[in-house]
This record gives sequence, structure tokens and C-alpha cells, in this order.
Amino acid sequence: MASVDDTPHRGRPRDPRRREAILVAAIALVAEVGYDRMTVDALASRAGVSKPTIYRRWPGGKAEIVVEAIRSKRAEGGKLPDTGSLRGDLIAYIGATTEGFDPHVAAGLIMQLQSSPELEALFRDEVICDEQARFESLLARATARGEIVGEVTPLFADIPGSMIFTRSLIRGEAIDDAFVEELVDRVLLPILTSSKEPAPNVV
Repeated sequence: MASVDDTPHRGRPRDPRRREAILVAAIALVAEVGYDRMTVDALASRAGVSKPTIYRRWPGGKAEIVVEAIRSKRAEGGKLPDTGSLRGDLIAYIGATTEGFDPHVAAGLIMQLQSSPELEALFRDEVICDEQARFESLLARATARGEIVGEVTPLFADIPGSMIFTRSLIRGEAIDDAFVEELVDRVLLPILTSSKEPAPNVV
């Protein structure tokens, strides 16, 4: 493989090809060997760059790299969908979010989140919080259109991810268009468009 590690002269912008090569290599290595066994040496070799190149961009090491790789992959879905309806937005959003979803990568990361406080903190702050904010923005638009009349709580943002992980990691089933539509039509829409108030607390 030809190296893309053509270190730029001072003042010259960084080559985006190096960043892309490193992030793609990071996802591939996590899928193949797991986060805990992935090394910066292996990453540099796979991406065709030097270790100094990696550490200049990500001083925090592989935790920062993997989290950015995940964010970059999720960003490929583009801007938050605006189809004009809650149903259309939910289907487009979940479809884009799960495009290229790799259960092997997800399973490896989930295991490592339990034992790596650094990775867990980065993943929570840079991925989970960002996706929750995006989902809440989608719901806020639906509320403004009058499609959602009840209170929107952060709990709603947990529903799609929980069901996706259960289906792919526990049941071993594909995340296909039929599943996305069923998730939206039979779970999310009935919950989100219900006008019922929460049941009162009974002491």
C-alpha cells in the first residue's frame, strides 16, 4: 500500500487523505481485533502513516481516534432530515444512523466502555450526547408542527438505539428497511403522538 504520510511543510494544510485513511483503518481494526487489542502501531501500518502523524492529530491516542471515527461514520448520513412529517423524519434519521452499522464493532466497543473510563467518557460526550441533541431537534420540529402534543423527555432518544442494539447484538437480526418502518410505526409514533399525561405517582 502506498503511504499517504507525506508530512506537509510548516504552514501547509494537512492532507485530508491521511485523516480518512486513519479513521477507516481504526474502524476496520476494532472490528477485526477489538478495541483493547488495537494498537497505534497496527493502526499506523494499516493506514500507511507514521505514529507521529497519528499522535499529532490525536494526542489522546486510540480512544480519541475511535470516537472520531465513529462520529465521522455517523456524519456520513448528512444533515438532520427534514421531510415535512414526523414519520418521514424518523425513518430517514434512523435509516441514515444505521447505514453501515457493524454489530461486531458495536459489540467490541460496548465491552470496552465498561473497562475504559477514558473511552466511556469520550463516547458519552462526543457521540451519545451529540446524537441525543440531534434526535431532540427532530422532535422539537415535530412539536412545532403540532404532531407531538405531549411532553418530550430525554427517555425518548434512548428508544431507537436500545431497540437497534437488541435486534442486532442480542437477536442477531439485520437492521433493514422493514425493521426501521416497524420501529417507527408500531413503537415510536404511538408513543410520541400520544396525548396522554403520565400516570400520577401512587405512594
